[in-house]
Amino acid sequence: MDRRPNATGFPVGSANVSIRIAAPIPAGRRMETIPIERQGREASHLAVDYTSPAGPPPATPGTAATPGFCFLYLHGFGSEQSGEKAEFFRRQAVAGGFAFCSFDFEGHGRSGGGMRGLTLSRNLEDLSLVVSWLEAKGHPRLCLIGSSMGGGTGMWYSALNPERVVAGLHIAPALDFEGSLLAWAGPERTRAWQESGIIQFANDFVSCELGWGLIEDLRAYPAESLLLRYRTPALLLQGRFDTSVPWRGVAEFATRCPFRDIDLHLFADGDHRLTDRKERLWALMLEFLRGRQLLA
Repeated sequence: MDRRPNATGFPVGSANVSIRIAAPIPAGRRMETIPIERQGREASHLAVDYTSPAGPPPATPGTAATPGFCFLYLHGFGSEQSGEKAEFFRRQAVAGGFAFCSFDFEGHGRSGGGMRGLTLSRNLEDLSLVVSWLEAKGHPRLCLIGSSMGGGTGMWYSALNPERVVAGLHIAPALDFEGSLLAWAGPERTRAWQESGIIQFANDFVSCELGWGLIEDLRAYPAESLLLRYRTPALLLQGRFDTSVPWRGVAEFATRCPFRDIDLHLFADGDHRLTDRKERLWALMLEFLRGRQLLA
């Protein structure tokens, strides 16, 4: 299920909890794990949920993907891959002849690891592993669907690996995660966080430790650098009443980025999650992809 925003402004859910999927599981849907073994880090794994298209693609023009195409969903901070929007997008994608994949970032859902080691660099490494896994399955053409932290991660991944992503469809992308975290902590707790290296975050949905390394790592990814490097077609979907990711920051990115193939759709009365208009989100996503001839 989707999560309400936490005190940082990002939607959260219970970390390391079981994925809840309504039975029966559709044909072609498989839950798998990708092992993670990195130097100097404890061995871990990523939980992946992959669904192949149900039967041959429909004959209607503009509904089927070109060969090798796959949607890859990226969830938000403290959330997991089985949220309401992700499951809706999966059903729509498979019914339309698309492959669809999602996974839990480390420290989230059914993946290994912990939240204390969360960094943008770690998220990018996780995403790279899944991208390579999908390429090995015959999906070299990926369209990223990111939500909040997942959107920010997806945009940075696209900027660093433009040849591996054909388009990005991002809902309230967290482009200033550092600023949101420091605003949540406030000056006094930020000083204590930096001195001790750890801060305890807790609300009704999640309780976890975050390391100061998260802030230091985010500072290695300045917004100005993303503006200059980004060059992947993108649709940014944003609610004007989003109290988690301010719409003005997202709009500023869309207007200032030298790469011109970025569309912004602002929902005048929308919130952070936009769960109540997931049908409209999907329609806008398909329209964007068709307009760039990324669908057959």
